[in-house]
Amino acid sequence: MPDPTQLKSPPATEPSGSESPGSLRRVLTMWDAAALMVGIVIGSGIFATPPSIAVSLDRFGPMISVWLVGGLLALCGALTYAELAAMFPRTGGAYIFLRETYGRAPAFIYGWSALLITYPASIAAVAVVFAAYLNRLVPLHPVPQSVVAAAMAVLMCGMNMLGVVLGARVQRTFTAAKVVALVVLGGSAVFATAGQWSHLTPVWAAPSGGWSMTAWVLAMAAVMWTFEGWADGPTLSGEVRDKKRDLPRALLMSTLLVTVVYVLVNAAYVYVLSIPTIAASDSVAVDLAQTTFGSKGAIVVTLLVLVSTVGSVNGMTIAGSRVFFAMARDGLFFESVGRVQPRFKTPANSLAILAVTSAAYCLFGTFEQIIRYFVFVAMIWFVLVVLSVFLLRRRRPDAERPYRVPFYPITPAVFLLVAVGLMIQLYLANMRDATIGLVVLAASLPTYFAWRRWHGIRRQGTHSS
Repeated sequence: MPDPTQLKSPPATEPSGSESPGSLRRVLTMWDAAALMVGIVIGSGIFATPPSIAVSLDRFGPMISVWLVGGLLALCGALTYAELAAMFPRTGGAYIFLRETYGRAPAFIYGWSALLITYPASIAAVAVVFAAYLNRLVPLHPVPQSVVAAAMAVLMCGMNMLGVVLGARVQRTFTAAKVVALVVLGGSAVFATAGQWSHLTPVWAAPSGGWSMTAWVLAMAAVMWTFEGWADGPTLSGEVRDKKRDLPRALLMSTLLVTVVYVLVNAAYVYVLSIPTIAASDSVAVDLAQTTFGSKGAIVVTLLVLVSTVGSVNGMTIAGSRVFFAMARDGLFFESVGRVQPRFKTPANSLAILAVTSAAYCLFGTFEQIIRYFVFVAMIWFVLVVLSVFLLRRRRPDAERPYRVPFYPITPAVFLLVAVGLMIQLYLANMRDATIGLVVLAASLPTYFAWRRWHGIRRQGTHSS
């Protein structure tokens, strides 16, 4: 007797682009997908990461080069994901790639870690930053910031229930606003009276601590996490109009745009503030804005962070809900989560679950430690997804590939080499948290077999009744 859990589920979207009552609609453009990726990538990292990098690499050349290399590595990963997204143009992103390459069990483990940990904890982390900066602008007392953060997470989920086009328009608006604001902030540094070209010299020299591999690895890890977010774009593969070309183009454009913005802003930090000042700062963007715009600079950065965090939360909300939706359509989560809201054509139940879990993380404030546990684990998923390109080229050489990663196998190999090296370094730097993350993942495997058994018995009961 065949395993009931292996029975085909209805597709998340119709392959031909036609719409059935239970499918998500292909209504998003390449620009919508690009806005999602840029909006998630540019969150709070560009405001928090530069000081730690300036401590490790306290010369302009090494400091900027690590951002350029980070952008190049992100591009290698994005181009590799683009091949998979064009090959499997279905809602779910990495969940689909893992299922097609390694089977349902690894995909289940990834999906459940995304459901219970990755997306809600990440949304909560950014929502709390939003509440903290909003409190600077408008005092929130007596309302606790955690409540404001939870309300913001729920609001974003609720808004996306009203239509994917509405959510995409909001994303495009906030993404455009934050990119323009960052470019203006970075570009205006040229006219700052405090700016000095001497802050950039010597352009290339050994950091004061010498050429330390550990310093480079830790700086690169921080930069790669600041770029992280491009991988969420393929979650929309089942909703873009041109399933063969929109995602590859969006992945390429968004990664290049973010790299340019990051390099510009970091160069502005150094030109205006100097590297020692950056290294000693706990709010480098505020320092830059105050030096450039005067006393109103803090307000400028506060508004920028608010726009940035709203866009990031909205983007993660869209991406995360599609992973849960794909799981449910696959029979690996409750069937109701895979239903499409009849009127608005959105995965409303999936969004509702994400709203509840994200709000819980905000209210209980447990996300920071949990995120530390899963930093190492998240790198494992990146490695497995990129590795799948090699495996699928060997196993399915004749499969349709509307887009092929350029310079194969060099492009994915470069990403894998660096990612594995960073993964090893992250584990050695924090064995305890990494091990806890691995144990939590391993504990989900029995859940997978229990789910299969329960779901199979339930289906047999349904068919026999």
